[in-house]
Amino acid sequence: MKTNAKLIVNPNASGGRAKKIANIIGEKYQNLFSEIVFTKRPLEAIELASKSDGFEKLCFIGGDGTLNEVINGVLQMPLQRRPAVGIIPVGTGSDFIKTLGIPKSVEHSVEVIVNGKTRDLDVAKCVFKDFNNRTVERYYINITEFGMGGEVANLVNKYGKVLKGTLPFLIFAIVCNFTFKNREVLIRTDSENEKFREFRANIRVVAVANGRFYGGGMEIAPRAKPDDGLLDVVIVKDMGSFETLKNMPLLYQGEKGFSKALDTGKVLYFRAKKVEIENSDNLMIEMEGEVPGHSPTKFEILPKQIKFLVP
Repeated sequence: MKTNAKLIVNPNASGGRAKKIANIIGEKYQNLFSEIVFTKRPLEAIELASKSDGFEKLCFIGGDGTLNEVINGVLQMPLQRRPAVGIIPVGTGSDFIKTLGIPKSVEHSVEVIVNGKTRDLDVAKCVFKDFNNRTVERYYINITEFGMGGEVANLVNKYGKVLKGTLPFLIFAIVCNFTFKNREVLIRTDSENEKFREFRANIRVVAVANGRFYGGGMEIAPRAKPDDGLLDVVIVKDMGSFETLKNMPLLYQGEKGFSKALDTGKVLYFRAKKVEIENSDNLMIEMEGEVPGHSPTKFEILPKQIKFLVP
């Protein structure tokens, strides 16, 4: 007898590897999923996820981009009827699983789904402009960033998908480091720290984080917890190209590297429930590996919205 679980597959994820994995799972774990559906176009996973009423588990094969679509679909359902979300990761970055400790291997991630242990996680709401200049509201569960990171993600999506893991992000980060020009923005928040309630900064990177990792393994927010009801905001300001390049290795050193970055005085860090960015027109946004639009932006944390299958 099949379990009451649905599987969404992005067949194009990881250069088509997701489709091959789906076929293997269909053969090896015949009783795991009662329904398997394949996406045929971008954003279709939102629609497929939203039509998952009655399922105990909603799982997917894909990367952080597919994760974002699934989250946005699930949030269209009433809170009490949302299925637990599980992931079989195959994407270019697959960064959110690192925060939760979900294994990258197919076999072990399937074990997590079978075991059925869940954790109630927060999601963040972001309001921004799409590329038709329309105001859009979208949810995410890991990290949204704008500034230099939006430019990097745009290049990775255009030219870097043939490479896996950290390499394409690192290559284009170095490229954009020498082309991106810092921009002054006005930031308003409800942080408990009064100095971060309203201030201006000449920003290079602004990351509004619920998870810890982005960019194929860069740990931009090592203190973030996806179930604490707070956004972790990390701002890199006043850094030039060579100084940024010099400090980039700190992103791979966890808390130790983060502490060193804060000591430079050019990295700001605070927590808040709401964040608003003004005077920031046309800074590209990177949201879980995709580039859906540009600033200005508003952020808000929504506590305990998703049950996620975890080790």
